[in-house]
Amino acid sequence: MKNLVFLFVAISIALALSGCANKYAVREDAVDRSVSIIPLPSLLEVKMGELMLQDDLKIVANSSDQEVRQVAEFLAAHLRIVTGFEVPVVDKAPGKCQRLFMDLTTTDSELGVEGYTLTVNEQAIRLSAGAAAGLFYGVQTLMQCLPAAVYADEKQPMTWRIPCVEIRDIPRFRYRGMHLDVCRHFFPIEFIKKYIDLLALHKMNVFHWHLTDDQGWRIEIKKYPELTRVSAFREQTLIGHPGRGAEQYDGVRYGGYYTQDEIKEIVRYAQERFVTIIPEIEMPGHALAALAAYPELSCTGGSFAVGTTWGVFDDVFCAGNDQVFHFMEDVLTEVVGLFPGEYVHIGGDECPKTRWQQCEKCQARIRQEGLKDEHELQSYFIRRMEKFLSSKGKRLIGWDEILEGGLAPQATVMSWRGVDGGIAAAQQGHDVIMTPNSHLYFDHYQADPQSEPLAIGGYTTLKKVYDYEPMPPELSATEQKYILGARANVWTEYIKTSDQVEYMVLPRMCALAEVVWTAKEKKNWPDFQRRLHQEHRKRLDILNYRAAEGSFEVAIMTDYDDDGLVYIDLQSEQYRPAIFYTIDGTEPTSNSIAYQGRFPLQNTTTIRAGIFQQDVLKGRVAAKTVTLHQGLGKMISYLQPFSLRYPGGGDPALLDGLLGSGSFNDGHWQGFHGHDMEVVVDLGRVCRISEISTGFIQNAGSWIFMPLGVDYAVSIDGQAYQSVAALKNDLAALNNEIIIRRFSAPFSALDARYVKVVAQNRGTCPEGHPGAGGKAWLFADEIIIQ
Repeated sequence: MKNLVFLFVAISIALALSGCANKYAVREDAVDRSVSIIPLPSLLEVKMGELMLQDDLKIVANSSDQEVRQVAEFLAAHLRIVTGFEVPVVDKAPGKCQRLFMDLTTTDSELGVEGYTLTVNEQAIRLSAGAAAGLFYGVQTLMQCLPAAVYADEKQPMTWRIPCVEIRDIPRFRYRGMHLDVCRHFFPIEFIKKYIDLLALHKMNVFHWHLTDDQGWRIEIKKYPELTRVSAFREQTLIGHPGRGAEQYDGVRYGGYYTQDEIKEIVRYAQERFVTIIPEIEMPGHALAALAAYPELSCTGGSFAVGTTWGVFDDVFCAGNDQVFHFMEDVLTEVVGLFPGEYVHIGGDECPKTRWQQCEKCQARIRQEGLKDEHELQSYFIRRMEKFLSSKGKRLIGWDEILEGGLAPQATVMSWRGVDGGIAAAQQGHDVIMTPNSHLYFDHYQADPQSEPLAIGGYTTLKKVYDYEPMPPELSATEQKYILGARANVWTEYIKTSDQVEYMVLPRMCALAEVVWTAKEKKNWPDFQRRLHQEHRKRLDILNYRAAEGSFEVAIMTDYDDDGLVYIDLQSEQYRPAIFYTIDGTEPTSNSIAYQGRFPLQNTTTIRAGIFQQDVLKGRVAAKTVTLHQGLGKMISYLQPFSLRYPGGGDPALLDGLLGSGSFNDGHWQGFHGHDMEVVVDLGRVCRISEISTGFIQNAGSWIFMPLGVDYAVSIDGQAYQSVAALKNDLAALNNEIIIRRFSAPFSALDARYVKVVAQNRGTCPEGHPGAGGKAWLFADEIIIQ
């Protein structure tokens, strides 16, 4: 896109009206004051009045710069379709007509490469930017100031009015991206273009294209034709989740790949929309598809087949074989020639060391290079690839596993296993892109799993995405400059069609766009809901994107006041939902109690609530029993942390009065990965207690197991603890049923202020389990203290 060429060039679009200004003036009371722009600009002021587009509209672009003309044509093309006006792009517009001037007049150096200003009044529109990219983003905002019908693909019989606004807008982060895995399931180039259009609409500038994995190789490499003849196709595909009893397969050969000509076409298309494509070529792990075609690149010599199930495979590229590096350099040489962007992603994640530990060549490499272990061998592999990419003028990106064994000198890290990898890399002076699986994995469920299409797991709601903060507070001001931005991942094990990609991405991508573009202090969840539901969903519908309606689930939340009462708060991601509820055990209808605000509870109560539109229930009725007990809402200290991937609502999750369901993704279960749950509850004062219980769930197919045991102890001073129960688990770990069990301990009443609960995680998955040796999960819900 040659962005650097324009770094110090001032570019502006001035849309000025010549002739009588009054001709285009309208009554002030006819102006719609609401403007629904996503992502929200840095500064937005809606003024009185509006401007109406006329049929003699011309775009005057007197710049010889090709990218300025490109942006002018982009805008003109949209306006021609929907208005029916000719909207020519010209160097000079003679005579009297409505003009849109493009020239190089701005002097605002703070706008940088991607910022812009937009002023609309009753006489003129002026759009200014520091570079062509900013000009393009300004056009996106201008179009969002028009009615949603501007995105239609045919002429619309209407008057085109633009409210008077004053906008100054600069993105918060310079990396704003979306990922798409085309290996687990393959998508045609028409959809890849549509996906890029979606990024451009939301002012996102990076498309991460995941092109190779165990289940398929999707890019043509001319020197290695077997990669497309063999590696691009698998014989069948797993049905459902792996590791849950006898696995079933569809028996259908599946695959596809992109030719180099198709990739060049996609790259050009993205460049015209100021989107940079980062290709990902997985190494040294996730290599099974490549090994199926070239087994000599493995440690064992094969034979192999392209992966038909999901997960991580032991067979990876052999790090002790020089032929592997020649192969990877040949592949990357062709890849680099196709993608003009700065970065190439080499994966680097989930690479088991099993084969390397047993491979004579790999062990010889460790000795020859003076490496400590297989982790440093992986670092050697990555460093060698970085040196090659650097010789080609490219920079290397890898998942946060590339931290293990030492980072390559110029490597950029994508922090996906939470935020710790990103923090560590920034503290070492490396650029970081935040993409934590706790908030930015859009293959996770976005609403009640029982009413959603099958997904890989997780539970990432629209609001959870919107609340994400990419900048870790642990970093100093100097270290923060290494956080380039954030990106969401779309892994497609359970996403088979283009429609389903859109369903999983939207509207969560809208929220992410605001996270990475809008200043932190400007974000406002209720206003985002308004803009999304008031106008932005119309745009998506007109553009034929299949956006999820969002969760119609009513979240039943507990709150506490100094008056000692427990309050119930009913929440929804819907905009201004009509919620009706009952507390008498009956199913709610539109004639039940209308929710007006939080209300108090005096006793343990089952609440049922639903959202109704025109007397019709939307979604499912939410039903929760709120259990009142002495620990409800009290302070809790974690001696070992819960997983940010499954926080269950955070610190109050174990003391909110709400029990988890049979789905560990329901937002009420709190997960502990590979270590014990160890917490202390402070009741605030000495109380008389006689029973403690805690709930746990087992779902062995998801690597979640019952605790080996649960210990309860109490204390008056928080120092000296008295054991009151040591409970053991007798449930078989390999039981494939989903089981919920409360570990209850009644005892003779005693006085205590502090309650300690220790649940012993089994640590690793047991022998005979598909994940044997991997970290085991422990999931808990409510600690009830009576």
